[in-house]
Amino acid sequence: MAFFTTSDGVRINYTDRAGDGPVAVLLSGFSGIQAEWSYQIPGLEARGYRVVTMDWRSHGQSERTTKNLRVSRLAADLHELFELLKIDEITLVGHSMGGSVIWAYLSLFGQEKLKQLVIVDESPKLLNEGNWRAGIRNLTWSTFGTVSKTFIKQHLTAVPVAPEFKALLKEDKVKNPFDFDLAYPLMKNHLLEDWRQDLADCTLKTLFVAGGASPLCKIGYYHEFEDLLNQNSSLKVIQKAGHLPHLEIPEEFNQVFFEFID
Repeated sequence: MAFFTTSDGVRINYTDRAGDGPVAVLLSGFSGIQAEWSYQIPGLEARGYRVVTMDWRSHGQSERTTKNLRVSRLAADLHELFELLKIDEITLVGHSMGGSVIWAYLSLFGQEKLKQLVIVDESPKLLNEGNWRAGIRNLTWSTFGTVSKTFIKQHLTAVPVAPEFKALLKEDKVKNPFDFDLAYPLMKNHLLEDWRQDLADCTLKTLFVAGGASPLCKIGYYHEFEDLLNQNSSLKVIQKAGHLPHLEIPEEFNQVFFEFID
């Protein structure tokens, strides 16, 4: 565990688990913490990966701040970490908002440092409008104020997370409580972004993993943007999982995940 200070003066917590092989960087979603990848890290280390995780600004053990709470700034923080660690050929994995940060990173910094991507249960556009209905359930311009302010209370899982793992996450979050009101500007920005063009422009090998029973979006939401995935990409659905397939059904998620990166 270590810290670095961003170009705009925010202290960010990260963990660099040294390995002799390729690099994997794992990114959590809104309100998420590094410990959420505990089911995936051992398998990556066993394959020789150098595994890097981080806490977003105002998340986990990183500094609490109101400064620059935007998805694009999180992508800049990520880029600065890459520069600090001098890493490239990265397998970049993002869950939920972490997936949006990946698309923001592509829009700002391109693909040069990246090898392949894994996006976990994230739509490239969360606001439903016009003919687009792959966003978060009931999130429209008319409901935005209500849905955005109550988002943190939404039930995200379809399968209960193992009690011992849930206790581990709770212990970490009690030590470093998440302040939704402080981070609300980030939530608003996240819900309003549209990354469909960045998804369409990406030529990297990509695995998209969806929770088949995710309560956040309509069933089969991913079919609306499946045609934006490039020919080197694959879509896998973990049918019984909700929005957190890597925590809910880690055995099935890991089988898909490691088959892809191997």
